[in-house]
Amino acid sequence: MFLVAKDTIKFSILVGLAAIFVDASIAHGLLWENDPYWTYWVTKTFLITTVFLFGTAFIGIGIVPGLVLTAVHTLILEIYYQWLAPVGLPQEPEWLDFNHLWVTGLPVHFLAILGGYALALWLWRRNHPVLEAERGETWRFVVYGLVTSVIIVAIDGLFTQLLLLQDFPGITFFVQRLLISFVFVCVWTAYAGAGRTGVALGALMLALVWTTYSMYLGPRGLPFEQPYYSGYWDLWWFSFPGGFVSAVIGWWVGGWAMKNRRMITVSSVAIAGIMMGLPADPLYAQGRGPDGLAASARASGQGVRVVGPDPVNMNSTQPMTGTITIQAVEMGNRWSHVQNTDSMSVTARFTGGEATYDVKIDRPMPRHPLGLYTTWSGAVLEHEMHGDTGIGTSKLPRMRPKIALWGWAEVSRNGEVIARGAPAHVMVLTDGPMQGVMLEIATEDKSLAAEPDGYIHVMWPNVEALEVPENQERTRQIIGWVGLAAFVALFGALAVIGSPEHSRRA
Repeated sequence: MFLVAKDTIKFSILVGLAAIFVDASIAHGLLWENDPYWTYWVTKTFLITTVFLFGTAFIGIGIVPGLVLTAVHTLILEIYYQWLAPVGLPQEPEWLDFNHLWVTGLPVHFLAILGGYALALWLWRRNHPVLEAERGETWRFVVYGLVTSVIIVAIDGLFTQLLLLQDFPGITFFVQRLLISFVFVCVWTAYAGAGRTGVALGALMLALVWTTYSMYLGPRGLPFEQPYYSGYWDLWWFSFPGGFVSAVIGWWVGGWAMKNRRMITVSSVAIAGIMMGLPADPLYAQGRGPDGLAASARASGQGVRVVGPDPVNMNSTQPMTGTITIQAVEMGNRWSHVQNTDSMSVTARFTGGEATYDVKIDRPMPRHPLGLYTTWSGAVLEHEMHGDTGIGTSKLPRMRPKIALWGWAEVSRNGEVIARGAPAHVMVLTDGPMQGVMLEIATEDKSLAAEPDGYIHVMWPNVEALEVPENQERTRQIIGWVGLAAFVALFGALAVIGSPEHSRRA
């Protein structure tokens, strides 16, 4: 039995949701007892929907079509994770072994997706009358969606990735975008139309979907490089407008190609040639430097060192003197080891009693070693902590440091290294009950075995120099508010103009 275009979309989305549920609950929950990161679920849902949307248009729905399309999808899925993408992103990249891919993965995924398809087919037949649709209508519709999506992705690859960003994002990047674009173009065209307004708004929404996916889930570089993620500047000042322009042009070209069907073959060959001709890693590729919020501070002169059994007893101190310099780049807080690449460089030299200490911190601590509280992937600017916040210790008063860092420290005493990889915490405070620069090393677990107290805690009362990106943060927030308000205004106005009441009045 064949379905019309809108019903094909509804059925395919139902299959995607039902299949991913069976895969998550039974395959991964009951059988494997593991939890791939959510990029796995999102990308796989798009893959399932894509395969069944395209295939259903050609062979219809039913048990036999379900068996065929499930087999096709399972093979594509195993190939995808064998050669194009690891599981676990954006948290951790893990390439699956032969056993999990082909020995157990192939039959388990086949049965899980087939179970989801059977569930969707049962629900569909209970709620939709059996009507035989014309196969040609849906066939043309999905071909239009595929041709348009390929053209859009190809134009974006040339215009946005190579011209604007000057960086080849990897084969996996284009595969993921094609999956997203095909489903989106089909759904949007079916429900919003392919007129000028529909195409313009569809291009806007597709660019927004791409940008959101790249922000949270879509790595660049795979499969030949280590995965990396775009930052704020690349996403919103290059990828988003470039994607919008590419989608507008590609959607128009796709519509033209469908009206002139003889040109589909020519267009396909031309696009394939262009895509095959893209360099794997162009020599002019941009440097992937930090795109975060940079901050720095410095303090020197007289200070105090906490001594005794309580590392945060500020009434038990002895004098010290020295210098500390701090540089950090806060890359955002997307809760992923791979995405967040906060960087820091802290150097301190101070003398207390008869010993001189040198401290170097250049490795961020993305997670607390015991998982007690967040470390914001290593760096955070102007966020409350300690006191009753649940972050840090309640023995210190509630405070809002201009800069707060967590990292792994190398500590030397009188020129001899006494610790490598010691947990360290740095705060730069200009307001509140405590002001200055605070450096703590192993104050939570007292693991600094070479020190009598098991920790180091020093503080400089005066901040000599401080640079924080207040204007940059404020600008980003303003842009965010404007973008949100503009989105609401645009679709609110369209909803009012297009409402039945307005139409009758007109």
